[in-house]
Amino acid sequence: MAARKKTLQNSLDDYSKIVNVVSRFAIHHTNVSFSCRKHGAVKADVHTMATSSTLDSIRTVYGVSAARNLVEVKASDDAPSSSVFELNGYVSNANYAAKKTTMVLFINDSLVEWFAMKRAIEIVYAATLPKASKPFIYISIVLPPENIDVNVHPTKREVSLLNQEVIIEKIQLVIEATLRSSNEARTFQDQTAGQSSISRINKSKEDNPSPTPPGSRAPKAPVNKFIRTDSLDPAGRLHAYMQVMPSGQLEKNVTLSAVRSSIRQRRIQKNSIELTSVEELLEEINKTYDPGILEIVKHCTYVGMEDDIFALLQHKTHLYLANVVNLSKESMYQQVLSRFGHFNAIQLSDPAPVKDVIILALKENSESNDDDTFKEKIAEMNTDLLKQKVAMLEEYFGINIDDHGNISRLHVILDQYTPAF
Repeated sequence: MAARKKTLQNSLDDYSKIVNVVSRFAIHHTNVSFSCRKHGAVKADVHTMATSSTLDSIRTVYGVSAARNLVEVKASDDAPSSSVFELNGYVSNANYAAKKTTMVLFINDSLVEWFAMKRAIEIVYAATLPKASKPFIYISIVLPPENIDVNVHPTKREVSLLNQEVIIEKIQLVIEATLRSSNEARTFQDQTAGQSSISRINKSKEDNPSPTPPGSRAPKAPVNKFIRTDSLDPAGRLHAYMQVMPSGQLEKNVTLSAVRSSIRQRRIQKNSIELTSVEELLEEINKTYDPGILEIVKHCTYVGMEDDIFALLQHKTHLYLANVVNLSKESMYQQVLSRFGHFNAIQLSDPAPVKDVIILALKENSESNDDDTFKEKIAEMNTDLLKQKVAMLEEYFGINIDDHGNISRLHVILDQYTPAF
């Protein structure tokens, strides 16, 4: 077709796309032998045997490193009211590191893309893998055909599922539990020089490393490779600095929501609105901030969560135990000041009544059994107050309340993050 021919690029680009598609089919259909060879070439770029297993196919197509660091995942649900599906596959563990996410997804034996699922899994991995590392994911999902909407993209490569939010949430929990168990076998580079110390994040400045003796040569390996792994040295055992907690309580406290809240998102900061009060607060922060802590937070590597409050951060050859709750509160406060009057916004498809939201908040945070009538009166008073401050909320915070008392737009403090409404 002439129209299709115009979209074709050079042969190398088209051949790489062909190899990508064949590779994905090769690891899914293990009962079929696949071979892909470029015209004129002697060696095939993809070659799998029909008798091999899924892991063998992944090892052949994507390499030994990918196959060695995979763990099996399984999930299912047979509740017609929520979701009906069965999932099998392999995901990379905490030892796998790559610069680009590789996701091979088959739904009812059809190769498709599901960006909502990909983003949801990446959120789980962001709390486990070091920054700049992306996972390898192979998932096969089987569900009733009538629950799939294939008319999302002209090429039918993207899909949308019935009750997909429920399915995504359940798959996230399964992968999160799998990664937590695989994290027990996580490996690091051996430490070869100097014993580093562990410290709380609230120490004023990082200790200065001891000067290099005259005549000695500095180590050639980068400092971020010096990570303690000596099991014979008590100072090198992470659990010596952690509060022992029963496994059941740990499973209860370390939830996906807690992990999500600890993920730091980078953003382009904008100038705050020109208000004397805001400028004075920013000036106070700039005068009192600690350069050492700023350096640590800015250039640290996230290692993992100790519990639902403390996280391990690595900076150069030092390991820090950071209070995520306090760190997040202070970070949010400073970000609100620096972006005051210039917030991005989330437009709600269904405006939320202010009164109903306030009543929900009162029921959620109330420790006493107050009368519902009393709560409604409080909600009405606060709704009237917010209606009087509509212009200020819109200008300063990007919160829009319409004439009917409904919230139609909320401000965004963390870019690229959608809160659980």
